[in-house]
Parts: sequence; structure tokens; C-alpha cells
Amino acid sequence: MSRLRDGLSSLSAWLSTRSLRGRLPTRFDRENRRLVIQSALVGAAVWGPVFALKLAVPAVFGAVVAWLERVPIYWLVAPLLMGAAVVAWAVTRGRTATIAYYDQDGHLHELVDVEGDGLERAIALYYAAEPSFERALLGKEGVEVRWELPTFSLAGRKFIATLATLGSGGSGGLEGSVALIGEGIAAAMFKPRSLAISGAVRHWLRKPLAWWSTSDTDHLQAAQLSGVAAAIATLTGAPFMSAFFAAEVMYRRRPLVDKLLYSLISTLVAYFLSTVAHVGHRTLFAVETLYLPPDDWRYYGVVLIMSLVVALSSMAFVALRRMVESQFHQRLHSRWARHLTGALLTALVALVVVALTAGRGLASRGEALHLVLSTGGVTIDRALAGELTLTVALVALLGKMAATATTIGSGGSGGLLIPSLYLGAMVAAAFGAVVPFPAMTLIVPAMTVSLVSIANVPLAAMLLPVELFSAHYLPPALMAVIVGTLLTQGTPVYRPQREGFDNRQIAPGVAVRRVMVPARWDRRTLTDLDLRRRFNVTVIGVLELTGEDGRAQVRLDPSATLCLTVGDTVVVLGTEEDLDRLEAHIQSRLGEGAPAT
Repeated sequence: MSRLRDGLSSLSAWLSTRSLRGRLPTRFDRENRRLVIQSALVGAAVWGPVFALKLAVPAVFGAVVAWLERVPIYWLVAPLLMGAAVVAWAVTRGRTATIAYYDQDGHLHELVDVEGDGLERAIALYYAAEPSFERALLGKEGVEVRWELPTFSLAGRKFIATLATLGSGGSGGLEGSVALIGEGIAAAMFKPRSLAISGAVRHWLRKPLAWWSTSDTDHLQAAQLSGVAAAIATLTGAPFMSAFFAAEVMYRRRPLVDKLLYSLISTLVAYFLSTVAHVGHRTLFAVETLYLPPDDWRYYGVVLIMSLVVALSSMAFVALRRMVESQFHQRLHSRWARHLTGALLTALVALVVVALTAGRGLASRGEALHLVLSTGGVTIDRALAGELTLTVALVALLGKMAATATTIGSGGSGGLLIPSLYLGAMVAAAFGAVVPFPAMTLIVPAMTVSLVSIANVPLAAMLLPVELFSAHYLPPALMAVIVGTLLTQGTPVYRPQREGFDNRQIAPGVAVRRVMVPARWDRRTLTDLDLRRRFNVTVIGVLELTGEDGRAQVRLDPSATLCLTVGDTVVVLGTEEDLDRLEAHIQSRLGEGAPAT
């Protein structure tokens, strides 16, 4: 005991030394401490509305299904039309904002904040706080652009729109909506405010508000990422996966940054609050009996084949969603017409599914409606329990794909992540009906491959089965991730996911493009090339491979007498047509072996 007391005394003395106290602030400075506290508060603030929406949507849809079991089935058109009308009203009457995003080719497009998949809007809003060239041209930089967009009002309207869409029977997932809600709340909490008060109260609040608010882009994005992660954690019950999902979906093919730490803090806070307020099952799926994957080479052969089918189905789903959305926007210019037409088409799909299942005695009317409408969580739970036949699984697969495409494509408020998991679950349930393995052992890796195929988040996809089911599912999950990544890494469903562009629009039809200096331009000046007169383009910058000090450097507004060198990059501004003409001229002259002038 004396040795123990001596050891504890020595440890206490060491902890009380100035050296440790002196090291802590340098390794964990004031800004880090502030971000940690803010992340924890963001997690708590986001948890409340997300948890409420998580409970409200199935409750409202359950009431709708109970009513539809007592009336003629064609009455399902009524709640769908009512839900679509609410969303259309929120878009046309609410304080909506248009959010810009770039596609995979660098072309600029626009999104309405409350419509469609909320995760796409969340990604676009995340980068609205990032300084960019086009905003610099307008005299705007950094977070001031983000403050011009709605915050709390966006979260509130998205809550109402999602409850109206999914509660009435529209097909989609909750994850996209809660991601946007979480990001909106987090951004609003950081937003600088001028208080309409005076005197001692204003003076007393001045320092706390100065400490809380931020004008730094990285700090704002850390809060936004924490909000998204906390929302996903509240929905799924998987905090570790949620933090990685938020980071991966925002930073596709880019290194994970230190913001991941603050996302983990917010997810843990949201997860603990969900545990305390436990209502129903805490995780995304209700699993009564856990089946572990068999140690059988035939099982892994089936997983490999099934992963290929799921990946191809995911690609088809992405293409279908984009085609349907394009047709809605090209043919129906009125938002009211789009939303109401989408509701009618979703109802038509549901009627066909009910006829093919309940009409043939394969399911009750309520089960048939759950196959195709709302989030589909009830059907996934049934699939995990092995209760779906081959016919029902195939009908549910095709019906859910069509219903989700019409709901989200027309502007209904929902997400695409849960439908993607549903897609994988139905393909696996179909396989499970013909192979001698429990359905769960196939569905878990199938959902993994569908997640990585749709969202391109391999780390989060591997963590999902581990957190929700068991670490025993890691080997088949790894196989599924590899297959999904190899086949579908170039077809993300979330269009605003950030990539690097050689060509980047700053307005529709007007772009900034990087052109590599060819050998025929070596040692020639911008005056010699005369690009403005010949091609109607403007050189706004030159990225020199070797500057005056021997290192790479950037020259903005370069001198007309600047000599170019092979390996340099010329940044050119102009219309898409003029830029195409310049590049075509360079390539044609090089092909002929003539000077590229």
C-alpha cells in the first residue's frame, strides 16, 4: 500500500508541474478549445430537430397507411398531392435561396435550397463559404457569401418540406434532409449578429458573441461539417461512420482534414442524447436476431457476384434519377406543375406495386405501401429478418427506384442515401431467396456496396456494417467496397461533390480554363501570341513552372512582355465557344507539326 501511495503522490506532483500546464496551451490552443466547445454545442442543437423529424415521419406515414387500409386504394393520391402542394408553397412563398454548384465538368448550375436531395444542397452550401475566383470578381470573399443565404429559416423550411413529402408517402430518405438541417443550424449558430439592445446588457454580451462568431472560412466549415455529422449520427446511431461520411462526402478524393475531430465530437454528443432519449431502436435498422457471415468460400463467391449486380443497379439508379429530373425541368417550368405531377406519378407507381403484391396475396396493403413509399425502413427491416420472397424483392426494387426518381426528380424533399441502401437490400433479398445463406449475411455487404456506389464514401461504407451489425462483417464489406469503388467511382449521385477542374465556369457560358504552354509557345510573350484579338479571350494569370527564385509561382494580371516556358500554365477567361476554339487551334497546329501561334 505504501508503494501505491508513493506512486500516486509522484503522479500527482508530476501532473501539477508547470511543464505540463505550459505544454497544453501550445498543443491545444485557444482556437482549438473554442472549436471543441462549439462542436459539442452544435451536436446538441442539431440533435433536437433531427430526432423529432426521425420520429415524426414514420408516425405521420403510419397514420396515412392506416387510413388507406380503410378506404379505396386510389385515395392514396390525396396525401401525396397535399404533400407536394406544401413543398411547392414552401418554395414559392418561403424565403428561398438559389445555390450554385459545379458539375463534374466544371459547369455552373443552380439548386433551390428546399427542393430535392438535401445533401446536394448541403455540399453546395458548404463550399459557398470557400473563397473563389468568381466571388472575387464580384468583390465578395469568404464567409460573407454564406451569410447572405438562409440559415435557421432554411432548416425550418426543410423540416416542414421533408415531413410533408415523406410523411404523405413520397419516396426518399431522411439523411439528405437532416444533413441540410444540421448544416443550416450550425451555420446559423456561427453567424455574426448585431444585437438590437443597448446599455449594460449589450456590453456584457459583446465579448461572448465576439468569441462565438467567426469570419474565418475554415472555422465556419468546421461547424457546418459538425452539423452534418451530428445529423447523420442522430439518424443512423453510428457516430464514427457519420463523422467519416460527412468528411468524405464533402472532400471527395481529397485528404481528410483536421475538421474530422470536431465532427467526431458533435456525433458523440448527438449519439449520447439519442441514447438518453431512447424511443424505439436507436440505430437505423431494427435487428432482433444477428446472423454472422459464414466462413465459407461459396458465401464470398455469392457476395462478389451480388456486389457486381448491386453496383450496376446503382449506376442505373443514378442515370434514372438524372434523366427523370432533367425531363421534369425541361418540360414543366412551373414549380407547382412539377411537384403535383411528381406526386401523381409516384402514386401511379405505388398503385402498380400494390396490384402486383397485395393484389396477388403476396403482402397486405400496408406492407405493399411500405415497399414503395416513404423511407422504406420497414421493408429493409423485413428483408433483414428474411421475410421477403423473390417476387416481392424484385417488385420492391424496381418500384422504389421509380418512385424515388419521380419524387426527388420533381423537387420533393428527401434524400437518396437510404433509397440506395434499400436498393442493395432488395438485390440481396432476391439473392437470399435462391442461395442457402441467411438474408442478413447478404444484405449487409449489399448495402455497403450500394452506399459506396451511390455516394462514393468508401471509409464510411466500411464502418457502417461494423457499427450497426458486427465487426465480423468487415471482410465481406471490404470486398463490396472494392467492387463498388472500381465500377462506380466516376458516377457520384451527389453532383456538387468537389473535384479539381481545368475548366471552371464563373457564369453560365463563361469559364476560366487552364491551358498548358506547348513547345511552340516556348520563349514567346503574350504580345506575340495576341490571344485577345485572335480568339477573344483574356489571359488573367500564368502559373510559372519555374519563377525568378527557382520555385513555382503564380502571376495574376501578367505583363504582356512575360516570356512563357514549356510547362507553364496559362489561365484564360472567355466564353466556352472561344475557349474551345483556342484549344482546337492549338491541337490542330500541333498535329500538323506547325507552330502553335
